[in-house]
Amino acid sequence: MTVQDKVSIQTLPTGVPGLDEILGGGLPEFSFNIIAGAPGGGKTTLAHQIMFAIATPERPALYFTVLGEPAIKMLRYQQQFQFFDQTKLNTSVRFINLSQVVLNQDLNAVLEEIVKEVEAASPGIVVVDSFRT
Repeated sequence: MTVQDKVSIQTLPTGVPGLDEILGGGLPEFSFNIIAGAPGGGKTTLAHQIMFAIATPERPALYFTVLGEPAIKMLRYQQQFQFFDQTKLNTSVRFINLSQVVLNQDLNAVLEEIVKEVEAASPGIVVVDSFRT
């Protein structure tokens, strides 16, 4: 392959009106993306919208939370949005709470748990909510 060869990059539609056009069709497949912003700015809701748009049973979404907030509490809030699809829960969208691992073990244990789940599921998208620098 030479510098002049064009590579076709698959994109994953986000399900967010207008965002896919700005991104040239969606998120580039296999890309690493950070959604950053102030508390209450909608980062989690945006991540959920993208996750529900992309997730399928063959390529599920894994949502790791380290906040200790139960998934049921988040889901109750997300149900108000049009993108929310209850039929995808536990088939296409899985929530994994890492708060106990974060509290009781080190960063390596957290990473090992994420890797284990990713290898087992072969997800189409992975969300980690949240991390701090």
